[in-house]
Amino acid sequence: MIVAGTLTDKDWKELACTLKPEENENWGNAFHFFEERIRTRYLEPIQSILDMEKYEGEGFAVVNLQCSLIETIESFINGWVYSNETKNGLIKYKWHHKKNVVRNSQNNYLNNVDIFISFFSKRRPFKEKLICGKDFFKDVRCGLLHETQTKNGWVIRKDFSKISSYACENGEKIIYRDQFQKDLKKVISYHKKAIIEGAEFDKKISTKDLRENFKAKFNHLCTQ
Repeated sequence: MIVAGTLTDKDWKELACTLKPEENENWGNAFHFFEERIRTRYLEPIQSILDMEKYEGEGFAVVNLQCSLIETIESFINGWVYSNETKNGLIKYKWHHKKNVVRNSQNNYLNNVDIFISFFSKRRPFKEKLICGKDFFKDVRCGLLHETQTKNGWVIRKDFSKISSYACENGEKIIYRDQFQKDLKKVISYHKKAIIEGAEFDKKISTKDLRENFKAKFNHLCTQ
């Protein structure tokens, strides 16, 4: 099974046997799997759309893909896997971490909205922008996915003169799609440095935990 570019589940399983969370060796090769996976499935497709320069609404497709990329990044960071449980003949889909069901801060089962809350409140450089993850999920992610539009004052714009990827002006919550993509790449870069070199990612999660989460996530993907 292809899991990343031309890399297969067999390639990953062979590498995974050599990975030790307390040592740096081979983690560069491990992160290469992640880079190839998102390069071919997200980064290059997004860039192709950005390069169209038609300005006919393609920004909706860009941000829709960016929303999916956010869920991918955050689930890798936390080692969250989406799977199902069967109880009384009913299948229930839930997020798990190391075979345990994940709960949010209110002790409810983790939902997709919690992924966006976690991402925008914890990940540099987004956490400095004070984006409400709950509103982003509801009005951007779900609006785009289900109705091909943003809601409640959220808008998508292209403006290279802007430095920030997000602004709140005159009642509008503006996503600058190109800058937003650059900021997503920064999150990936910080994650990469932490996984490969053991650099500090944030003060709430250790390098060892990050690596264990990363490995668990890819192990799960290779069993699907």
